[in-house]
Amino acid sequence: MSDHTEDEAFLTGSDGQTLDGHVVADLEGEAEAPIESESDDGEEARDEPGQEGAGSDHDMEDLQDDSIHTFEGHTSGVYSAAWCPARPDLVATGGGDDKAFIWRVGQQAFEETGGAVLELEGHTDTVSSLAFSSDGTLLATGGMDGRVKVWEVASGRCVQTLEGPAEAVEWVRWHPKGNVVLAGAADYSAWMWLAQTGACMQVFSGHRGPVSCGGFTPDGKAVVTGGGEEDASLRVWNPKTGECSLTVQGHPYHEAGVTCLDLHSDSTAAISGSEDGTAKVVNVHTGKVISTLNGHEEGSSVEAVAFSRHLPLAVSAGLDGKLIVWDVATASARATCQHPEGVTRLALHPSQPLVFTGCLDGAVRCWDLRTGECLRAFTGHRDAVQDVAVSHDGNFVISGSEDGTARVFSMQPQ
Repeated sequence: MSDHTEDEAFLTGSDGQTLDGHVVADLEGEAEAPIESESDDGEEARDEPGQEGAGSDHDMEDLQDDSIHTFEGHTSGVYSAAWCPARPDLVATGGGDDKAFIWRVGQQAFEETGGAVLELEGHTDTVSSLAFSSDGTLLATGGMDGRVKVWEVASGRCVQTLEGPAEAVEWVRWHPKGNVVLAGAADYSAWMWLAQTGACMQVFSGHRGPVSCGGFTPDGKAVVTGGGEEDASLRVWNPKTGECSLTVQGHPYHEAGVTCLDLHSDSTAAISGSEDGTAKVVNVHTGKVISTLNGHEEGSSVEAVAFSRHLPLAVSAGLDGKLIVWDVATASARATCQHPEGVTRLALHPSQPLVFTGCLDGAVRCWDLRTGECLRAFTGHRDAVQDVAVSHDGNFVISGSEDGTARVFSMQPQ
């Protein structure tokens, strides 16, 4: 572990302040104003394979490496990656070696730190998920060991070990307004803790399968979770009381386990993907299934979904190799973007109508939501991409792979 002097060098110039941890009061605050959709030209969509430089039969010995930074600190597959919201050069990764790392990207960072990284040890199984707090001062890691740990980003010090789940932690999220951590587990439960003290604030019980996905609504006033195999439900919870206020299950909802979900910026709707090969849009206040998005191969799991933050569009990606761009108003496919192998993750650009996909062929691709065109294909990984994240300034993309590396790609012209 780095000493105090090295810690200061590691985060030179950081002046972030820890947010007030008393978030229960925030749950009664004013809702965030929804982001207004921008108009677009309604250009006709088209299928775009986007195969350039990243075919599955590509000779791995001669594989072009488009990354500007390769992190090789992990000794096993890298399954989670996150970008700090407060620093455009600070990232975290978690892997099958039971470790997480905090590290900086770029030449300036290397000159300031000498290439130093913070190694976060303490989990006894794969670090399958991680997330930075909204102010970037804390990092939460979720492990297959059933524990969530909270780390001080500046020093790498473990602040709290949050215990409760009896089985693997599937995902971790932060409250959008403060230091409250939410996690879903394979033991059919979700948990909410106060990060600074480790106090358990709520246990959300009711699913009859692993709580495979979830999060806070953007206004912070509700918790929404999705149940995996043997459950196939979406549930809305009151974070102050722990009560389930809404359950969506059975026809016309998913017929198989829910794998992923995203929440609309106005906190009124959720989009979910399932092992049944469909995506659904649901009103989280009434429970009405607004639309069923059919386009993926039946029975081919949908692994990632998202609402566009700027256009009236949504996206879904699946193991059938398809990224589908949907018109939310009409529930029709605007573009189908075919990959050579299954898609594992997607991430939206923060300010432009772009989406990035991680694929089993080891490539990261950038697609235009308006046209379905593949704008870039980033290569370098020698095995499946397991996670993708975009920097908050939109200039860089990080990906974690089964090949044991994390790679950073630049959106700037080379």
